[in-house]
Amino acid sequence: MCLMLTVRLAEPDAARAFEICRAAAVPTYSEERRLFGFAHRPSRVVRIPGPEGGCGCSFLADSADWRSPTWDMVPSTLPRLARILRAIRQQASSGFSFEALWGSEVSTEERHVTIDDLATLTEQSKLGTKTRYVVE
Repeated sequence: MCLMLTVRLAEPDAARAFEICRAAAVPTYSEERRLFGFAHRPSRVVRIPGPEGGCGCSFLADSADWRSPTWDMVPSTLPRLARILRAIRQQASSGFSFEALWGSEVSTEERHVTIDDLATLTEQSKLGTKTRYVVE
């Protein structure tokens, strides 16, 4: 299992997902899929890779526990994550939702926050393990 950091863009921004990812310095595979001739439909889902690429596990400290209320994350990785979230909000025409979930877990709580609130929670390693943040 892995930590998945997922942004869901608002429907009007789906067509601009590639552009939003590029501006936020988030790798996307849509261009690669297009080059190889795969059918492509704009997706609202953006996965944020960890500092070492792939899943988000490299954000996690050794002491992280998915049963805890918040993730224990490596402090040096958090400014990058906060910058990515801020850049996505700056590029998006409307809000988005964000989750940091373990494997197939689902959110059990929803919190409406500003981008400043989310960035602060991120930088302070206080992201909920089962929380969907709705950024307006």
